[in-house]
Amino acid sequence: MISIDKDKVYRIVIGQDAILKVNMVYTEIGDDTYEVFGSFSGEDGNVGLFHQNCEGDMNVSDDSFEFEAKISPDEVSNICIELEQLRSKFEETDIEGNLVGLSKEGQNFLETGFNDNGYIEAYSKGASEDFIYDIQDEWSLNFFKD
Repeated sequence: MISIDKDKVYRIVIGQDAILKVNMVYTEIGDDTYEVFGSFSGEDGNVGLFHQNCEGDMNVSDDSFEFEAKISPDEVSNICIELEQLRSKFEETDIEGNLVGLSKEGQNFLETGFNDNGYIEAYSKGASEDFIYDIQDEWSLNFFKD
């Protein structure tokens, strides 16, 4: 069973005036058949998953079984579950499970970021904002980069 290589996990967090705009975590899988899987959330509690196949085609969904990957559907599901768990570590929810903002760990990460047109953006080492550009027209978040 394939598991996530912690050295290939990348994070992007974007906030504005204490409002979480983007919380994204993604990982690269495979050396011969390079693929990317990711999980994202934003201010209204909207969440989703994304997959970039080895040809560079992107797919956004809330169902990991819709991704056509080189690995088995069960392995894709397990990776996506792990990514969702990693993403949720940066989130704080209320008693009903609604997103209320960043967790302390998420706030600490965001503090490492920089100001860009009124947004605070934080990227882990090696993270690429290209994934925001690649999927923002298909995701359910109210945030878009120009």
